[in-house]
Amino acid sequence: MAAGEHPDWCSPARFPPRVNTRDLLHRLPATARLLIIRLRSMGDCLLLTSPLRALKEEFPGFSISVLVDARFADCLGGNPDVAEVLAVRGKASTIASLLARHFDLILNLHGGPTSSLFAASARGTRVGGEHYQYRALYSGTFPRPDPDRHTTVSTLDTFRWLGVRAASPPPLRFEHDPAAAHRITDRLKSLAPSLFESGAAPRYLVMHPAALMETKRWAAERFVALGGWLQRQGHVVVLTCGPGEEPLVATIASAMPGAVTMTGLSIPELAELIRGSSGYVGNDSGPMHLATAVGAPTLAIWGSSSAVRWHPWGVDHRVVQNAFACNPCPGYRCLVADSPLCIESVTVEQVQRAAGELFRSAGTNRKLLQ
Repeated sequence: MAAGEHPDWCSPARFPPRVNTRDLLHRLPATARLLIIRLRSMGDCLLLTSPLRALKEEFPGFSISVLVDARFADCLGGNPDVAEVLAVRGKASTIASLLARHFDLILNLHGGPTSSLFAASARGTRVGGEHYQYRALYSGTFPRPDPDRHTTVSTLDTFRWLGVRAASPPPLRFEHDPAAAHRITDRLKSLAPSLFESGAAPRYLVMHPAALMETKRWAAERFVALGGWLQRQGHVVVLTCGPGEEPLVATIASAMPGAVTMTGLSIPELAELIRGSSGYVGNDSGPMHLATAVGAPTLAIWGSSSAVRWHPWGVDHRVVQNAFACNPCPGYRCLVADSPLCIESVTVEQVQRAAGELFRSAGTNRKLLQ
């Protein structure tokens, strides 16, 4: 590179003139190519599927690419609203791939330094939040989302600012995967053949006791007590977890005779297991949002985060949470005590009452696994 030159991604040619973002979508070509950047969590990716549905329904000719972390790419796999899932497998390789790409609109919904760098790498009209640290990199901005509204609503508010007319967010979306459903059926038949003896759809609840943060993780012994109570109500309990969380599930399973343990599942396999169930029980976590995306009745045990902003969307659900003046908080650790009082305060009896309301009987599954 000659003296005084800039890397291609930050050259002046990659900084188009400022634009008015209000109703911008209506000024794009009918077959516009959009890049939406939504990094980080499983829940964020799944919650994006609701406003994406509204966007695609109004602008069916748009070709939408979504940039996500590789481990969550399956959250959008097979989604008919998404033409292309771009998986981040490394900063340098992602930048290199974006340098050659042009989009009519690049919409960054994340806002951190890495996502801003990715947005600046591709060519096209870049739009980010007015509150972003690197907002000077963008051609235009959208208003700061309202933190007191559910994230599907606040994201749709952003899309509405850009021109989407939908009045309210549709349900989340996770497409049925027949191959994954077949694998789940085979595993269930192997682990719990009694579920299939009647010839009807197997009756079970999925319990996912893990969460990344301690402030969102209900105690293992309380899941054991809840699981035993659910079994006495006639439910078969299937325990699941994510990578690295197997010891927690093993501890709970050892104290819960009759529970079925299914670990090592991919995101599509977990989705099909939940889709075929009578309902889902777990903490505030990505799999909780996966349960809502497949339409399962969802019981969420809540700690440090905002239930207003992140509660299960678009399904029959119960949230069990006790009020604390410090809620919500970032959740990385408890800021007012030696341990997270919010999640610790939730009792087994509280969750049993919510479960009794939500899962009134062992009932039949909503859909037979295929």
